[in-house]
Amino acid sequence: MTQPTLRVLSRDDMERIHDSSLRILRDIGVRIESPEVVAIMAAAGARVDGETVRMDEGIVSKALESAPRSVRICSRGGTDRTIPEDGVQLISIDGQPPAVLDLELGRKRASTLKDLVEMILIADALPDVDFIWPPVVATDMPTDRSSFYEFLVSMTHSSKHIQHGAATSEEARFQIEVGAAILGSEEELRKRPIFSDVCTPISPLRYDQGEVEALVTLARAGVPVVNLSMAIAGAVTPISVAGSLAVINAENLCGLTIGQLANPGAPCLYSSFSGVMDLKTGVFLCGTPEGVLMDSAAVQMARRYGIPCCSGGPSNAARTLSTEAAWQSAFTAMAAVVAGADMMVGLGGIDRAGMMSREKIVMDAEVHRWLKRLAKGIDVNDLTMGFDALERQGPGGTFLSDPHTLKLMRKELLIPQVTNHHSGPVAGAETDELLESAKKRVSEILHTHRPPLLDDEAARRVGDVARKYGIVRDDGTQIFDHVA
Repeated sequence: MTQPTLRVLSRDDMERIHDSSLRILRDIGVRIESPEVVAIMAAAGARVDGETVRMDEGIVSKALESAPRSVRICSRGGTDRTIPEDGVQLISIDGQPPAVLDLELGRKRASTLKDLVEMILIADALPDVDFIWPPVVATDMPTDRSSFYEFLVSMTHSSKHIQHGAATSEEARFQIEVGAAILGSEEELRKRPIFSDVCTPISPLRYDQGEVEALVTLARAGVPVVNLSMAIAGAVTPISVAGSLAVINAENLCGLTIGQLANPGAPCLYSSFSGVMDLKTGVFLCGTPEGVLMDSAAVQMARRYGIPCCSGGPSNAARTLSTEAAWQSAFTAMAAVVAGADMMVGLGGIDRAGMMSREKIVMDAEVHRWLKRLAKGIDVNDLTMGFDALERQGPGGTFLSDPHTLKLMRKELLIPQVTNHHSGPVAGAETDELLESAKKRVSEILHTHRPPLLDDEAARRVGDVARKYGIVRDDGTQIFDHVA
């Protein structure tokens, strides 16, 4: 079976980007705002000038040698996968904008803890969502601790793998302790990482103290770290796609090297969620062809190094659930799938990843189901060729009730969940039938879905960790009160 593929770089292109990235790391260097991490780099032979760290090819090559070629992506619900793996592409909802599109109010508004819980429940219920980013910021929680709340709610309200970020080593420790409390120990978490973390440098070529020290803490605990570069061509990276890609690659190689120096063999992923700046307005744009080229090329670079990868998925710059949102999301999601990304992020996001929509989570999940069918390709064998069925029916025959149809229909045909459910008379031009179907699906999930609960002992341990870090309601009660 031949599957659809997207390749945007030749072999020579990849080598030129690799060489350029090594030159960046050797001659320009990376700014690392952490004495602890600078010391780690210096001990490995990097040249240090204050916070500027320059590293030769040998340091990077050694890190690439120790980086594992596969990563386990586990969950407390027991769905454990290893990536890369043939036919496995995992996708998540988008993550952590501070706003939602509220269709009942007809406007954008600040997101709350309640929104966070509801969107996690939707993602947990949809079989096409494989892992979960905390979908929005809980703006009604303490600002300096909101990310802690978002992680805790995600881990307790879904049985799927959680992917988050840690802005400080303290936050990384909190996440590790929550994961260990659920599984029973940090050693079990190392064996079965039920969450992973995204570490994002400040492009171009800068790590703030909290982010890079969190990377080291997570790597030492065996938590998979996604080294995420977010290039913005024309703003923080060169306007050219190739120039931006050289920075993306250099940042990924740097993050990987830091993680491997902290803990050789630490699980890591290569990643890019990149785009361009609108030169007319100065804003970041999602859903552009240049962003697709950068992310698709990043997947190829990850394959060149033999490192698992995570990529942007459906993305768009639309501010409403409009035609623009639909075609940009479908276009970018299709590119990520056929480029071969192991993990993808973006279901439900709109407005340049600045807002989330419950209904768009459902609609994007449907798009991804279509794309998974596309990526599956065409199975050509004696059974699928259908000669026996053709022989039975003959010229002018019909195949609706033929045994061949009954045997293969669920394998060969996509069965839509929220599309093609048109019933009754044709709706008026003012009615979006897909959106209405998505609204009904959201309501159904929120009224019926209950995620698997933590057992009593795990809930007690997690509660102890939450109290230790002060991640409770104002009255001191736990925020995961659905747990028995």
